[in-house]
Amino acid sequence: MRHRFPLLLSLTLLTGCAFHGEATHWNRRVGADGKPIFVHTTTNVGLNIGILLPLFGNVTIDSMLDETSGAIAEKGSDRLRVIQTSSENYWYGFPPFTWILTPVITNVAVEYEPCAAELAAAATAATK
Repeated sequence: MRHRFPLLLSLTLLTGCAFHGEATHWNRRVGADGKPIFVHTTTNVGLNIGILLPLFGNVTIDSMLDETSGAIAEKGSDRLRVIQTSSENYWYGFPPFTWILTPVITNVAVEYEPCAAELAAAATAATK
């Protein structure tokens, strides 16, 4: 067990992590154009070298939007609107260590119109 923890910690630090979430239940409320909307959020944790140079993970807003819109496209939806983006660089966390390896957390929230199959799946899940 003593030898597994350092291995697990080093593997975690050497990979970027992405977390996805969806909001699908809106009490039958609709978007501005009268159609149902879902919200897809993506949070990515990565590392930079020397505060600015990306090492692991999608730490730019452009790559995050590409990943999020790709996940939405896989579901068959194509009308979307970005409602929030943020990127936080934690260079100040534990200096001087974080000046060398800097954790970065990027968030993207996208509102989109779900396809008919996704609406039906959400309605089925809501009745359970």
